[in-house]
Amino acid sequence: MYGGIIAQIAAGRYVLQIGDPCGAVIREASHTERAHIRPRPTPILVRPRVIRSLVDRRTDLAAALSALDAGIPVEASGVPGIGKTAVLRHLAHHPRAASFVDGIVYVSARHQSSLDLQQLLFEAFYETDECCKPTEAEIRRGLQDKQALILLDDVSLAQDELEQVLDVAPRAAFVVATRERRLWGEVRSLDLNGLPSEDAVLLLEREIERSLDVTERSAAVCLCTAIRGHPLRILQAAAVIREQGISLDGWARIITPASVIVNLMASIDEKQRRVLLALAALPGVPLRALHVSGIAEVTDIEPSLRALVRRGLVVSSQSRHRLAYGVGDRLRRTEDLKPWANRAVTYFTAWAERYQRSQDILLQEAEALLCVQQYASDARRWGEVLHLGRLLEASLVVAARWGAWALTLERCLAAAKGIGDRSAEAWALHELGSRALCLGESGTARALLNQAVKLREMLNEDAAASRGNLSFVLPPVSEYPREHATTTLDRVLDLDSLPLRDETPLTISTPRTRRASAVLPTALLFAILGDLAYWTHPAVLSFRWENSASVASFVQTSLQRAAARIAMMPPRQRAAAEPRVLPPDDAVLSGSESATPADDLLLGAPAPQATLPDRASIRIFTPRPGSISTGGPTTLCYAVSEALHVRLEPDIGEVAPTRTLTCLRVAPARTTTYQLMAYGRDGHLVRQQLVIVVR
Repeated sequence: MYGGIIAQIAAGRYVLQIGDPCGAVIREASHTERAHIRPRPTPILVRPRVIRSLVDRRTDLAAALSALDAGIPVEASGVPGIGKTAVLRHLAHHPRAASFVDGIVYVSARHQSSLDLQQLLFEAFYETDECCKPTEAEIRRGLQDKQALILLDDVSLAQDELEQVLDVAPRAAFVVATRERRLWGEVRSLDLNGLPSEDAVLLLEREIERSLDVTERSAAVCLCTAIRGHPLRILQAAAVIREQGISLDGWARIITPASVIVNLMASIDEKQRRVLLALAALPGVPLRALHVSGIAEVTDIEPSLRALVRRGLVVSSQSRHRLAYGVGDRLRRTEDLKPWANRAVTYFTAWAERYQRSQDILLQEAEALLCVQQYASDARRWGEVLHLGRLLEASLVVAARWGAWALTLERCLAAAKGIGDRSAEAWALHELGSRALCLGESGTARALLNQAVKLREMLNEDAAASRGNLSFVLPPVSEYPREHATTTLDRVLDLDSLPLRDETPLTISTPRTRRASAVLPTALLFAILGDLAYWTHPAVLSFRWENSASVASFVQTSLQRAAARIAMMPPRQRAAAEPRVLPPDDAVLSGSESATPADDLLLGAPAPQATLPDRASIRIFTPRPGSISTGGPTTLCYAVSEALHVRLEPDIGEVAPTRTLTCLRVAPARTTTYQLMAYGRDGHLVRQQLVIVVR
């Protein structure tokens, strides 16, 4: 299912290949394989569509333009629907924006990490014919002199992460839109509030699509004041008045911000309700109509979407749809959204598997897939977490979205630990270490790859890929002390300092008995050599033969003293200090991939051998597909490890406890919850559930 190299990308001096079952393979890049990056023609114009007409915001726009002229970043903050995106769209097409010689770049930063935002900005100004991930130094060099207007919409980064993005292009002018204020210090902060009464009434009149008389205008002022001049609420109120024929004068006296949405949702039909619930399954993620239809299990969905957009319950942009602000909160209070979130996980897992070889298609839906993986992780559906991570990995790697790649790998690592799948845990550690290696994080890469090597060796799995990648961050053998010349993998960082580590990290220690046992022979040797040097001195040359008996007596006395000291030691140290008979050379080297130094065999104690776990784990349990028509078939696919007995209920019973992916055909007559139960050698039971939806 995940076999064979399917893609590669140049990253600094390396080439990273993805798709091998053991994980990413890294090698040195030849000159021709290294990325050849060239600048795009300037000015760059990556702008959103022109806003029809911006109501009010004159004061805010004047403050923003003044700050940009002074080279000060601007932050526009406020609740959703207050008009932040409208301000950015207006600035993108403002005549004064033409003064930025390198152009104007608008980027939607929703659900983007700091690393991926920097990558998106770099791609706006540079291009290459090869797949490549520029290093941090290359990104900084490429953006440091760009004099451009950069507009970042829907930013949710922490302050330090957002400042990293701003620092990467120090000569650019930034305008960022956030829900809550993120930047402090040298920044112009615009706190966007509701519209003034006059402008709010003007917006309401425009959306009702008719002029207001004197009486209605007074009622409109009351209505706009009641909903605090919030632009989105005004649009929704206009939809109620326009479509339901409600009297403006009568409604204005009882309206509240919450009652606007209640009135809008009161008259929706069942198909529209299912559309809203499908969108609520992935809050804040814009979905194509195809996916909304798949989750909602509704055909001919376009008319329902258009009606919901017209009412202001759904926001549509670039053929994608999401819930308007406040609609999701209303649905959470009145509906059980958990089954719909489970539907989304099942649907997108099956969809991603169908398009696993189409990296561009998967990348287009990466935001939704990452959101689905997060929900699966929160719901402890560990099989889907791992499956989605492996399916999405190649698309994220080749597109250089390495911030999202790290996020999905961390979830895979947590899932592997959650089900006790040590093999998958080793894979996740290997991938995280390989990513760190290509990003120049040598210390992190060394520690993570070391864990992957040791875990795979413990499981008797192929560790060649992990060893190969690890070799790039290990010093040459000649740089090690002699006693470690043949055991380079023993030199590791403190794994406890890393955020991602095995719960029982492997530790390396030197027994005290080795140090103690080495002192006595060394001291004895120096004493003997010192006395021999004295006796060979010319001044006593004529005397030495006459006193040869004294030399022999001295040596014998020294040996007796050393033996007495050993006898006075505690038993444990005395056993380590006493000389032993070494086995023949061939016996020392047999059964091991690398030779152990002779002094280690003489003085050290053998390391304890790790044992394999006896507890069962469910590696994956997933349907294909998860939604069927009445009477139609589907398959339940599973794989377990360390299990003695496995049962699948209802109606199936005992199944084979196999590590390989096994699929069973079922045809439930109605929506059914299936449960997989695996019993380990220790008697512990693990279980996992999934739902097959029958339409």
